[in-house]
Amino acid sequence: MLRYFKVSNWKSIYEPVEFSMVATSEQQYGERLSRMGRSRVLPVAAIYGANASGKSVFIDALAALQEIVLKARNVDDDLPIVPHLSRGADEPTKFEIEFSIDTRSSNGKRREETLIYELRADKGKVLEESLLRVRPQGEIVLFEREGDLIELYEELDGDEVAEALAKTLGVKSNTTFLGELGDRYASKSQENVIVNARRWFAERLCVIGPRSSAMGLPFRVMADDNFKQAIGELLSWADTGIADVDFEEISLRAPGISSRFEERIWKDLASGGEKAVSLGFGDLGVLELDDSGQLKARRLVAIHRDGNRKQFTLGFDDESDGTNRFLNFLPMLIHLQDTKDDVVFVVDELENSMHPKLTEALIRSFLGSLSTEGESRRQLAFSTHELQLLRSDLLRRDEIWLADKVNAQTRLTRLSDFSKEGVRKDADILGFYMSGRLGGIPKV
Repeated sequence: MLRYFKVSNWKSIYEPVEFSMVATSEQQYGERLSRMGRSRVLPVAAIYGANASGKSVFIDALAALQEIVLKARNVDDDLPIVPHLSRGADEPTKFEIEFSIDTRSSNGKRREETLIYELRADKGKVLEESLLRVRPQGEIVLFEREGDLIELYEELDGDEVAEALAKTLGVKSNTTFLGELGDRYASKSQENVIVNARRWFAERLCVIGPRSSAMGLPFRVMADDNFKQAIGELLSWADTGIADVDFEEISLRAPGISSRFEERIWKDLASGGEKAVSLGFGDLGVLELDDSGQLKARRLVAIHRDGNRKQFTLGFDDESDGTNRFLNFLPMLIHLQDTKDDVVFVVDELENSMHPKLTEALIRSFLGSLSTEGESRRQLAFSTHELQLLRSDLLRRDEIWLADKVNAQTRLTRLSDFSKEGVRKDADILGFYMSGRLGGIPKV
């Protein structure tokens, strides 16, 4: 689970901006919070703000940290660092994130563990990096890096793999020790705190932008009948007019498929590698070999039925922007409904191209699926302009954030911090927000 994220000197952010998913002492909707030791963690958070206030900038920072941790680079590749140009152009960017993972203790039992990862970098290299374990008695350092010097502690001290990477082979200046060490352990089928920390960035954290698509969606539909059924049911539930989804064969002479590309794919599939590959346009088409060994192309289509039960299909290129946006959210919604999952979705412009009532229904459905025993580990954080969510008495005050710009710098403030201004749990939140007293709206 995500507990907090802090960033400084990133795009419109210069002074540190911190976002927390740890609950305050507020009691409203307390039954849906996750219990983690002595703390309670929120399942949902919404970031409001005017255009260009920095909502997307903050989410971009989280995506950049994820990329820096996970991506292997050539020696000359720049890191995706964009400092605050007017004040921090020659200064490094700093990220700090606290998150919880499942790990295995020495006796083989699984337990939750909270980690803090810190990174300071400029475009050319990682300057400082550290990973700390959070315990009731304080923070315990697992490794610290300053430039090329890496110090190992706890179970990493004396570990052959960690020692070899830190002291013998060395880490490239534009890659992270956490990412590279996690890869080396994983290649040896070792499971430990480093592997699980890297896995959290790779598999648990999912950042979705306004133009993101659900990568690999056709493959999941092909491979999992239950997933295919869930996709059809959710599209029908959302009143898109779609009754189901299926595949239809298309011409191999479709745009984007050249004879040379076709021949290369046939060889790859015939050699016994992947069963199918994406066509590459829209990520909703696939190439595969049929039973006779011939290459064929298929695309995912929407099945519609009219009032007389007559059936017809449409490619998703012909569906509305709202339907396609919802389609790309469907894997997320399925994960968020899975009571055993521990995913963290961070979405920029959640309501983009979708009706306000549908956006509200998505969040209500997610919140309604949470355990009342504090056992849920799923989270959804998003930026939005959707006022219906403020009107609906859906969110706690500590689940609402306001992004604003002051002196050309983005700041982020929790709504619960405005209690002295009269924003109590029974207050007219929408009225306060639209009045401009709390910031986060355009000055027009």
